[in-house]
Amino acid sequence: MKRFYLTLSTLLLTTIFAIGGMLKFSIYGGNNCDVVGKGCDCFCCNFSGLRGYESCGVFGLLAGCVVGVIVGLIVYVLIKYYKK
Repeated sequence: MKRFYLTLSTLLLTTIFAIGGMLKFSIYGGNNCDVVGKGCDCFCCNFSGLRGYESCGVFGLLAGCVVGVIVGLIVYVLIKYYKK
């Protein structure tokens, strides 16, 4: 049962962070990449062979997954520690 809660908390936070990261970076890519006069040439705007909101959205999704897994594990450890 302990592994179930670990998996559930990690998956839930990973999903939340992935969706949030995708939305946030898609908005950033749509507003800053490929806009005449701004000339954004960051890593996010050229990720995975795409440009603009598409590339930033993919980058945000992957970054959100990584952060969500880390935060999910930290939350699980803190809950386990304070439960004692």
